[in-house]
Formats: sequence, structure tokens, C-alpha cells
Amino acid sequence: MKTDHLALLRSGAPLSTRQQISLTLQLSWPAIMAQLATIIMQYIDAAMVGRLGASQSAAVGLVASTTWLFGGLSYAAAMGFNVLTAQRVGGGRLAEARNILKQALVLCLAFSVVMAALAAALSAPLPRLLRAEQEIWRDASAYFLVYSLFLPALQLDNVAAGQLQATGNMRTPGVCMVLMCALDVVFNTLLIFPTGTIRLGALSLPGAGLGTAGPGHWPCGAGGGVVPAVFRPAPQPGAAVGEG
Repeated sequence: MKTDHLALLRSGAPLSTRQQISLTLQLSWPAIMAQLATIIMQYIDAAMVGRLGASQSAAVGLVASTTWLFGGLSYAAAMGFNVLTAQRVGGGRLAEARNILKQALVLCLAFSVVMAALAAALSAPLPRLLRAEQEIWRDASAYFLVYSLFLPALQLDNVAAGQLQATGNMRTPGVCMVLMCALDVVFNTLLIFPTGTIRLGALSLPGAGLGTAGPGHWPCGAGGGVVPAVFRPAPQPGAAVGEG
């Protein structure tokens, strides 16, 4: 019968060096695969947008550093709560861990709304501030605006994945990240080609932004982590928490 090293760790039982290595691999490989999926997704975006032309590629590349900045702030906001949840779960204080999750959802989503408003206000002057050529200002602003509006979905994704990982469940966030990569390809194909834009009245939104920011994050965040983490019945003593 396979030994549950994570359950042994939570029970306070000593682990041999071999068991520690096995547990490290068990917890790390899904996160590694998820990060690889993220990098692959970025290459896919660059390749698909590149088919539209040099100006479109330049517009997306221009705001890449700013999207990384706001994405990093979103990740950092969730990380503090992940540490607190991991400490409570490790100590067997599961009720406190659930309370931290609820606080993380409320506070991080409120933070993301403020960030989204700030980023949306910054979208129009951003290409000019970055001293880009005027011909790509419109596309760069539109792409960054779409990304800005979906920052709450990105924040929800970060909170859900991080909270599950804090309980020892590395598999579900990893699977969701791979699913997000697949959805990115599908929706980029539908929204980028053949024109590269989606028309909503007089507003032209870049399909690349919609394909990357929109369809991928919210199903993985909401369906993959938040609902089962909040409403899951209390586990029995000695049971592994968060294994899905």
C-alpha cells in the first residue's frame, strides 16, 4: 500500500530522507508543470499575435512589462494569505484556515478592483509615457485596457490556486493551469483571426487580450478552487486536507 507522506507530515511523524525527497517531488512537480504551461502560453500568444503584423506585436510587447507589474502585485497580495493558510492547516487548525480563505477572497478581490480601476485609467496615456511610436498607441492602449478589466479574474485565480496549494493540493491548480493554456489557444484562435478584433458597437477590442485574459482565468479560479475550498465539509481527524 502506498504511504501518504503528506499525512505523515501533518501527524507529526518523523520522515526519513527518502520520504522527504519523495514528498518534495510530490508537491513540486505539479507547480513546475504549471509554470511551464504559463511560459508556453506566452509563446503561443506571441506567435499568434505575430501573424497579425509587426505593429500588433509591438503593441502587445510594449505593455508587457506593465502587465507583469500588475500581475506581480496580484500574486503578492494572494501570497501573504497562502502562508497563513499553510501554517493553520499544518497545525490542524482547519476552522481558522477557512476563515483566512474567506478573508483572502474579500480583501484580494477588493484590492484587485482598485488595481483594475488604476490600470484602466493608465491605459490611455501608457503608450505615450513609454515613448512608443504613435501608430501603435491605439492597439497598445486597447490591449492593456482589456487586461486591466480582467484583473479581478486574475486575482481570483491566484487566490484559488494558492489556497489549494497551501493545503497540500498541488494537483488541482496544476491541472487548471494546463487547462488555461488549452483555453488560451482555443480562444486566441477564435478571437484573433481573421481580423484580430471583436467589435462591440463602436469599441474595438483586441482579440488577443480577450483570448488571454478573459476565458482562461475565471473558470479555473472559480470552478477549480474557490467553491470547493469554501464549502467542502470539514475533514475527519487524520484525513489529508485538500487532496483532490
